[in-house]
Amino acid sequence: RGCTWVEMVKAYYEQCEGLMAGGVDLFLLETIFDTLNAKAALFAIDKFFADKKCRIPVFVSGTIVDNSGRTLSGQTNEAFWNSLAHSKPLAIGLNCALGADDMKPYVENLSSCADCYVFCYPN
Repeated sequence: RGCTWVEMVKAYYEQCEGLMAGGVDLFLLETIFDTLNAKAALFAIDKFFADKKCRIPVFVSGTIVDNSGRTLSGQTNEAFWNSLAHSKPLAIGLNCALGADDMKPYVENLSSCADCYVFCYPN
């Protein structure tokens, strides 16, 4: 990695400040293929919420890169969810790489293990 955990958290925290100042209604962590980056973002978001005494919905969207059903870093849907579930997003979903028909089994699988809303937007 070309940056540290602290640098990632700082960058995501600054993005939270700017987005909230701009009036966003929710945070969307999108096209996640490196779960460690997502964990840094979620850590920053949770810190931001605690510091500012506010909260808005958080959505997390991962990327399944091919019909192996894994993220670019090799995680399955279940591993992706288990890595991020502690952050209690309002919704978790999948995007990119596959068309709607090919994504269906992975969305169904994610839906069976996640305890929040599940979404999909294939490209």
